[in-house]
Amino acid sequence: MLDVKVGDIAKKKLVTIEEEASVTSATKMMAELNVGSVIVVKDKRPVGIVTERDLVRKILAQGRDPNSTTVGQIMTLHPISIEEDRALHEAIDLMGRKKIRRMLVTKDGEMTGIFTQRDILGLSRICLYCGKEIKSFVEYGKNADRYVECECGSRYHTRCAHNVVHCLDCSRTVVADVTYPDPADTMSG
Repeated sequence: MLDVKVGDIAKKKLVTIEEEASVTSATKMMAELNVGSVIVVKDKRPVGIVTERDLVRKILAQGRDPNSTTVGQIMTLHPISIEEDRALHEAIDLMGRKKIRRMLVTKDGEMTGIFTQRDILGLSRICLYCGKEIKSFVEYGKNADRYVECECGSRYHTRCAHNVVHCLDCSRTVVADVTYPDPADTMSG
């Protein structure tokens, strides 16, 4: 599976915003389209990216006014990109080394899509909490694992979801009741 090409799984519909647009406009667009980032463009060419993390660190934490701040002032310049014909394992490695959650996908230097950690999660059936495989019904029949899937696509074993409560990836509520685990039962235990 790690030999799949990045372009085969990258999202092709890109959400873009002009460099001079306000941060308020960007946040409204992100909320309406349920995306975690927008590509900043100038003359229809990508010049940067604004992510949810940028909004927290560069606007909320610093007390800046989102109405008078432009996305161009807070964007990350020169976003990391990968050619669409590269293998998935290369993209995962690059994201790990650069400590990023998303990257642009290009073909001959032209932007064609975006690839995120959520795309990786969508391919796998790994519990985001314990890191173990979620056994599918197709492969395991009656021995399949029950799981909970967050709106963002993150998956948890049902028993793990009761420990997590809020998604580790997007912070949405996954379950309402909480079970506190033995530390030995967690990845960090």
